[in-house]
Amino acid sequence: MKVFISYSTDDISLVKQIADQIRPYAEVFYWDKSQEPGKHAWNQIFGWIDDCDAVVTVITDKTVARGLSVGQEVGHAKARQKIIFPLVAQDVPATELGCLHEVTYLRIERNNPIPAMQAVAQSVAKVAEQIKEQYFWIAVIGIIVLVVLLWKSK
Repeated sequence: MKVFISYSTDDISLVKQIADQIRPYAEVFYWDKSQEPGKHAWNQIFGWIDDCDAVVTVITDKTVARGLSVGQEVGHAKARQKIIFPLVAQDVPATELGCLHEVTYLRIERNNPIPAMQAVAQSVAKVAEQIKEQYFWIAVIGIIVLVVLLWKSK
């Protein structure tokens, strides 16, 4: 499973903690870790979103100040029908969350972010397990089809 984290660069220490919680269940991509010098920034970001299974969005007061970027990332993820797990700081008013229209979010406490981070990590783990199960059944069906085709060719 692959997860992209959308955030304000001012929140990088929080993002690193979130990535650490998610990493046991998924490959994690975010700007400060995954950027490739010389490549167009938005092409990289949209590529990560396109290739991922889910997007974790971290929205703090710093994110709201640069909301256009995060809003574009969330909009791109919605257009690609990605699962979105938003973490929203307690001090961010709901009126600033237009990009999350119809998306359920968790409030994250600045003094104690661990419960919200763990909740997102558990959600990522569930999705990762569902993906594994889907691949298992696709493999089983593929083997059955192959056996039937081989049997019919004799």
